[in-house]
Amino acid sequence: MAASHPFRGDHLLEVADDILKLSPQLRRLAVIRIAQLTSGEATGIRLERMPDSWPAELRNCWKLYFDEQEYDVGRRLNRQAPRYRIVYRFLDPVPDPADRDRRPRLQVLAVGPRYQSEAYERAVSRLARPEIANEPTVQPTPRPNAQGRRQRADERARRNRTEPQSRQRPHRPQHPG
Repeated sequence: MAASHPFRGDHLLEVADDILKLSPQLRRLAVIRIAQLTSGEATGIRLERMPDSWPAELRNCWKLYFDEQEYDVGRRLNRQAPRYRIVYRFLDPVPDPADRDRRPRLQVLAVGPRYQSEAYERAVSRLARPEIANEPTVQPTPRPNAQGRRQRADERARRNRTEPQSRQRPHRPQHPG
């Protein structure tokens, strides 16, 4: 993994077994999605907004959807929701002073089907182990590049709203007739 990635992968060993239970195509997608999470290319949804009936252990965790079919959550008309989840959390950097890698750790807890909350149940059972439960979680901060892009996009949108319509039209050179 390149040092330019914002997170250091530190996944539970059982995650490999979770991935091996999937079809070959889903295995490949799961590995790609985990790499995208670690590199900062993909972000999931924080589970803190889940109903009170959900286990409290998941409140500091995140989820990322994936499935054999690509999808766009905002444009999912008449399509089935993605059937698989990656459940993960963020941890402090490795506490060993000899380890020079000070990036926050992204720890995948479980990979599995959404059906009957299987992926979430696996994550909860793994978080129940004391050596895993006692690690303090952190919440990631936005990457400067992503934040800068967002600010520039907001500035462009604001400028487009305030400029007269005539200035927004592309200039067309006049040809001699």
